[in-house]
Amino acid sequence: MKKFQEMLMKDLGWKLLSIAIAIIMWFMVININQPIDTRTYSKYITLENMDVLTDRGLTVRNAGELTSTKVSIKIKAQRTALDRLNQSNEWLQVSVDLSGLGNAMDGDKVSLPVDVEMIGGYTGYNIVSKVPTTVDVYIERVASKELPIEVVISGELPKDAIYASPLLSTETVRVTGPASAVEQVVAVRAGINAQDVVGSVQLGAKLVAYDVNGTAVKGVKLSVSDITVTYNSLNAKTIPIKVNISGTPAEGYVLGDTVSTPQNLEVIGTPELLSELMFLQLPDIDISGSSGNVRKSYAVKDYLPNGVIPKDTNNLTIQVNVQIMGVNNREIAVHSDQLVVTGGDSGKSYAISGSVKVTITGDVTVLDSINEGALSGIVDVSGLSVGHHKVPIQLELPEGVTAGYAYIDVIITEDSTMPDNES
Repeated sequence: MKKFQEMLMKDLGWKLLSIAIAIIMWFMVININQPIDTRTYSKYITLENMDVLTDRGLTVRNAGELTSTKVSIKIKAQRTALDRLNQSNEWLQVSVDLSGLGNAMDGDKVSLPVDVEMIGGYTGYNIVSKVPTTVDVYIERVASKELPIEVVISGELPKDAIYASPLLSTETVRVTGPASAVEQVVAVRAGINAQDVVGSVQLGAKLVAYDVNGTAVKGVKLSVSDITVTYNSLNAKTIPIKVNISGTPAEGYVLGDTVSTPQNLEVIGTPELLSELMFLQLPDIDISGSSGNVRKSYAVKDYLPNGVIPKDTNNLTIQVNVQIMGVNNREIAVHSDQLVVTGGDSGKSYAISGSVKVTITGDVTVLDSINEGALSGIVDVSGLSVGHHKVPIQLELPEGVTAGYAYIDVIITEDSTMPDNES
């Protein structure tokens, strides 16, 4: 034992110096292999405990601005630890805690600290600084409103294609958010690219809220973020119009011609629906006891099957004229220059041409006294589109005299004449 102590104490100073040098060398090696470094990272802010406000009908007006704010964080740690943080900075969490806003009111502005922490139990990291250190939070009441969804097509659909009105997976959407932002929203639209509409197709579309200027409104939430828009490709078909006559006219009168305007109707619908539609059947017209012409008007939509609509939106009504003729009659000729157009639209020109034979009925003496060249009448063109039409004429006749239905050619064109200041 004594010998060991002598060995231990021998040259003690040199031995202590050697130990000190070894310790210094060890720290140098550690410092070379694991140097301390400082790096800067960026993370977006997360708002915590929002329910403190929403439970009381409040929200953060500038929530979108805050959650899109990047916080610059300077962290000091060993280089290998910082390298791990470079690979995944999910350990790093940046938040603003709203739990202290239990007494906040609509219109308040509150400055809150930005909290930065390392989660997951990781140690050895020193947060040197953060920018910004605080943020301003604006409190506002929550508002909401229900709006219909509008479909907006970018581009033009093929001109030779026919499509029904698009079907939406949901027709309306609820807009919720700060009152000032919700008030700005006037429309919620689903954008569709016309190039994607080929045949019958279902398309997904994202919903966006817009203000009166067509600018997207930020800071609001939609109850539905996207929808499905269905376009059904349709066919066109021309079908005849049918009407049945029942009853017997008054004594001394007989049934003349029955004419509908238009006589045929072009409709559009799915191939399956059109294959079953052979004609458009109107209700029976009862002429029992009638001594004068009978005229009926029908709304087209009331007699078409669901899913079938008129191709020409001007043809929304059908006029049916039933001629009731007296036993005594006379045929007269009416020329275009005896007729005047009524019911025309500005911006269109109307040309009447030719002549037409009309059968008039009544007392023989009155019939014989009529000068056919002195008669006048009107042609009602209300609702007619550009093109060539056969339109019934309405003559001004003496009392007790009725006229059968007669049709004259009317050509309707777009009026190319404009005032000087517009041309």
